[in-house]
Amino acid sequence: MSQIEAVSTQNASMRDPEAARRRRRAAIRRYTGHPAFVIGTLILAAMFIVAAGAQWIAPNSPVQTNMALILAEPSWTYPLGTDQFGRCVLSRLIHGAQISLQVGFWVVLISLTFGTLIGAVAGFVGGWMERIIVALIDTMLAFPGFLLALALVAAQGSSLTSVITAVAIAYTPRVATVMRSVVLTIRPRPFIEASRAIGLSSTRILLSHVIPNALPPVIVVATVSAATAILAEAGLSFLGLGVQPPTPTWGSVIADGQTVITNRPLISLAAGMCIAITVIGLNLLGDGLRDTLDPQMRRQTGAKML
Repeated sequence: MSQIEAVSTQNASMRDPEAARRRRRAAIRRYTGHPAFVIGTLILAAMFIVAAGAQWIAPNSPVQTNMALILAEPSWTYPLGTDQFGRCVLSRLIHGAQISLQVGFWVVLISLTFGTLIGAVAGFVGGWMERIIVALIDTMLAFPGFLLALALVAAQGSSLTSVITAVAIAYTPRVATVMRSVVLTIRPRPFIEASRAIGLSSTRILLSHVIPNALPPVIVVATVSAATAILAEAGLSFLGLGVQPPTPTWGSVIADGQTVITNRPLISLAAGMCIAITVIGLNLLGDGLRDTLDPQMRRQTGAKML
């Protein structure tokens, strides 16, 4: 079937409400039938619910100190005990989810936006512009992402905005690299040449045809980058360069528990488990998106299920 016939068939099916419903049902079955996608979505949904309802879910204030209850054992009032300042550990973990999810969300949004545009322009335009962009990306990728974020935060100052900006800048080149690679495979395809032949501008071809077709693998990379961003934020907070006290973060809870880890290991362990569960959920979601968005992976997965 030619490209024009395929487009005509697609347009006809789009005008058919029943065909549209069948496609939606097939997409729903594809996503709900993938265990990794379902588990990852449920984990992230639970984390978002906890973060959104932190002020109602948390049993105590996350910043209020009680020197009479320093390093208290777990109880009904303090389910995970208290830290060396008498603060409720569980409440700090619940409120810390807000910071981690904010960092993950904004880093994905920023890196996906700028990385997509930079990589798409480099791959589609080519020439001297591609060489300059690739040289800049390679230079940034020469530095480990966490160390680059650490240097940027140290230069900007410690705040939530600084952490988000630094981590997004550090991980945008990864998205741009993947986007450029995918665009290079799309650029020589017949429908791109057909778009040029009918007089579409390069900008319209890039925005309407190239980027939408290249997004699926980039979305998967961005999802995994969210997990890396949460780990980076926790590392920066652990080193004292993240969001400053008394605002609770998972990394700062681990740092607080480090000094009393021999007596109260539950403090650091609980914060580490929160980070691990969130990262696992994001990785599972990324695996599910990879398998469901990539037609080749869908065929392989379907063959295995059969």
